[in-house]
Formats: sequence, structure tokens, C-alpha cells
Amino acid sequence: MSRHPLIKQRDYLTTASVFHWATKEHYTAWFTGSFERHKRTEVVLPQVVKRGKLKSVTIGNRILYCIPRKCKGRTLYIEHGLGCTEGLVRIWRSDMNSMIIPERFFQGFGNVPEWGIKYQNGKLLLYEFCTKGNFEKPGLVKGKINRYRDSLLAIGDKFEGEGIVLLVADVPRQAVKNYVEKSIPEGPFLFTDYQTFKSIPIGENLKAPIYIWGENGQEYPLRND
Repeated sequence: MSRHPLIKQRDYLTTASVFHWATKEHYTAWFTGSFERHKRTEVVLPQVVKRGKLKSVTIGNRILYCIPRKCKGRTLYIEHGLGCTEGLVRIWRSDMNSMIIPERFFQGFGNVPEWGIKYQNGKLLLYEFCTKGNFEKPGLVKGKINRYRDSLLAIGDKFEGEGIVLLVADVPRQAVKNYVEKSIPEGPFLFTDYQTFKSIPIGENLKAPIYIWGENGQEYPLRND
């Protein structure tokens, strides 16, 4: 007997609609909670590409997937897209009793997070991913935070939740700590580095005490319950 119920092609397409760029491992972890090989995923993804419902590109030894409307003209942003999807898989798998809000629903607020997740306790997690190049651009992260300060209440009102912003940066952890300790971004802003974020076992990213906040660079979980 299979460990998991049969996953249909439409399930993959529904998932693709909230993903950015993704690997087959992202789909596998989304459906099974593990990054181990999953035959059904390895069979279905090429079938969906053949039907024209997904686009695939090969970079090195990786095959990457994206729905056509999302990846049109955006192949330069593949690594950013993978970081967005990695975050969504890991955070959602940590509490699947939640509502995913795709980025398109945040248009008009000044800042558009990669995605949001609203939880049953009323918290609204907004995710930002920064590549190394973007993190190191003078004023880019500070500008994001300032715009969120202006828009966070309006976002919370629209989605009836208390907004928290998580920024994951693809830079060394010490660089993230240095930024937080130097800039002291007051408010519901937490930071972590991408490598530490990815090192947490799947399903544990909400409770892992890896998120940096405050002038002393203390580390906290996103949730204590």
C-alpha cells in the first residue's frame, strides 16, 4: 500500500499556482513532508510539462518548474523564486492548518511580500526573501522595513490578522546579525539566514529558535505553542 494517497495532476497545478520557481523536491516535500525521492512526483511533473501546463528549465543538474504566467520573462530571477518556494514549503509544512495568501493579493500596499500565511490564532506571517545581491544593496532592506511600517496595519485590516514580517537572506548568518544589531528595526520584523533556515528539519521551522530580533540580536522561534 502507498504511504500517500494518489496525488492527481490537478493537485500539482494547484500547488504550482502558489509556488514561484520550484524543484521536484519542493513538490515532494509539499505533498509528503519529506525531501526523499517520490516516484509519483517524478512521473507527474514531466507529464504536466508536456501538456504545457508547467514550464521547465534545466540548470546544471537541476530541473526547475514554474507555471507559464509566473515565469514569463523572469528566468533571471530563478534563485529568488526558489528561495520564495523553499520558504513557503517549510513554513506551511510547520502548520498546515493555515491559509496561504499568494503575492498577487498584496498589490497596492507599497510592499508586496512573496506570500503570506494566516493562522488560526490570528497571526499573519509575511515572507520576504533576499538574495545576497539585494541584501547588500544600500538601503534596500531598510526601505522594505519602512514601507511595511506604513502598510502593515492596512494589510492586517484587509486580512483580519496581526502582521509579522520574516526576512530570510541568502548571506552568512553573521551578516544578518550585524544588520539587525546595527539598524535595530523595531516592530514585528524577524530575520534569519537562508542556510540556517534550510538546515531545520521539515515541519519544524516555526518552532526553531533561529529568528533574530532586537538590538542584542537575540534568537527566537516564530511561535512558542
